[in-house]
Amino acid sequence: MPLIVDHDERRAVIANVVKEMIAETGIESVTVRAVARKAGYSSTILSHYFRDKQHLLISAFGSVLSETPIRVQAAMDAGGSLMDCLEELLPNTPANLRDWQAWFGFWGKVTHDPELAAERLAGLEETQKTLTGILNHAINRGELPADLDIPFHSNRIQIFLNGLVSMVIMKPAAWSPDEQRAALLWQIGLMRKHPQG
Repeated sequence: MPLIVDHDERRAVIANVVKEMIAETGIESVTVRAVARKAGYSSTILSHYFRDKQHLLISAFGSVLSETPIRVQAAMDAGGSLMDCLEELLPNTPANLRDWQAWFGFWGKVTHDPELAAERLAGLEETQKTLTGILNHAINRGELPADLDIPFHSNRIQIFLNGLVSMVIMKPAAWSPDEQRAALLWQIGLMRKHPQG
């Protein structure tokens, strides 16, 4: 009987290995051979899914982009508050922090790489879409003013998140999940006080 392989699961495992490697040792450590070794596959198997390092990086990048909206949607579906939904975006768990480290790891590469730059732009747009959904959800729950300038504040939250995450990555001991939450509460307070920006 032939071995049944779950190809989507295998791709997900490999993408997670790439993200871990970027978080632990930087983007330059990612090679087809190194990823195959860490994932427990042969280079031949890996090359069946990914043609080269560039393809590996794009896949890992895509993994970060696809997983976050799923977590946020689950929080909304469960009736989560504005805070519950926004906390899904914070680097407040090992997995979330790893994804953010991978995301930041890509930033240095995209300056000279049009394909990765396109992925980063897609990521910014996806984040704006996710934040727009969260703010609409909060307005419907009565947590934010109905006249909230959603494009303005979703942009401000994205700026806030990028700044906060850079601080967490540089000084993790100073930014516990509780400290991250306190900073996020302050940002939410600004939205409530200044709905039109």
